[in-house]
Amino acid sequence: MDIGVFGGSFNPIHIGHLIVAEEVYQQRRLSKVIFVPTGISPHKEERNLLDSFHRYQMVKYAIKDNEHFEVSDLEIKRAGKSYTIDTICALKDGYGKHHNLFLIMGTDMIIEISTWKDIDLLSRMCHFVVVNRFPMMPNGSNPSFPSQTSNLRCTEIFSPEKKAEIEQLKVTIPHIGISSTEIRERLQNGRSIRYLVPRCVEEYIRASNIYVKA
Repeated sequence: MDIGVFGGSFNPIHIGHLIVAEEVYQQRRLSKVIFVPTGISPHKEERNLLDSFHRYQMVKYAIKDNEHFEVSDLEIKRAGKSYTIDTICALKDGYGKHHNLFLIMGTDMIIEISTWKDIDLLSRMCHFVVVNRFPMMPNGSNPSFPSQTSNLRCTEIFSPEKKAEIEQLKVTIPHIGISSTEIRERLQNGRSIRYLVPRCVEEYIRASNIYVKA
């Protein structure tokens, strides 16, 4: 099987996350996509990170009607910081080495990937699917990928073959101007998040009284 691995804080999961996962699934012809909510991220500190139980539940509800989406609690259950290499190793052990893992990431992540733990081993254990994820420009335009992956400074650590693979596997999607940060701010200010998250996620947020000011 060809399995997509989509990690993130999902704080909360929103429509943009689901569109990214579906586009990668379709364009790369994957068998399925596994969502992996982060435990404690080593790459960024998020002061407003919601308890992992709620984030996991929201992902579970958001993907329940999609038969090729799954959610994993690997990183949530892991003690200490969650490193991607540990997650990929665990998935390889679970599925077997004959299955191919495709790590889904935004361009903002691939740019910093040289700082990741055991990046050489990680690059050998999985394929990188880079999705264009740029901020909207002041004029409202949506920038596309750099013309060549070699323009990304991170790729200096990769072999020419790996660079070519990253270039071949990249996925372009229309810009989706939704962020988890904006959703949290809307909730704190009493504004609607309708159509920004699946209805089941909105209902969960309301019922659990999360993301609102105390």
